[in-house]
Amino acid sequence: MAAIGSASTRLIVLRGDSGSGKTTTAAALRPHLGHKTAVIHQDYFRRELLASGEKKARSADAAVLVDAAARQSLDLGYDVILDGIFNLRDYADRLERLWRDHRGVTRIYQFDVGFDETVRRHAARELRHTFTADKMREWYDGWQPLEFVEEGRIGPDETLAQITERIVTDISAGQPKARS
Repeated sequence: MAAIGSASTRLIVLRGDSGSGKTTTAAALRPHLGHKTAVIHQDYFRRELLASGEKKARSADAAVLVDAAARQSLDLGYDVILDGIFNLRDYADRLERLWRDHRGVTRIYQFDVGFDETVRRHAARELRHTFTADKMREWYDGWQPLEFVEEGRIGPDETLAQITERIVTDISAGQPKARS
């Protein structure tokens, strides 16, 4: 695919299980990145836009739309925060292409907080009545690293302030990839 974004655009990918803290982190990061930041939530595409249909097909279809939204946003000069479970089956290849095609700084993080912690965090969310811990157990993947990049691993003991500071520091210190 063609190169996307510019040397000054930034792409942050926040991956992990339901209830691990991705959306909270995306919201905390946005003010640090500036006024031209697109936050793209996988759940919007899966639960809202593509609400009907079989779950596995919705996930694969959402992957196409998330990828397109990220590419267009980067090409329009937006920094992008992607927030989602981003399972390996539907997203590994797309995330790799985004990572390779993006001209600017790209950082990928995976929340690895453990099942019990995701349930504890879920209990404090507005969505807590939408699904149960038993349902979360069915979806739980745990640590699933991408093969093409060393992801930043976010553990259960890191505070939101620490996570935000770490990502902002990583993005600020990062250099765009050299293009051949």
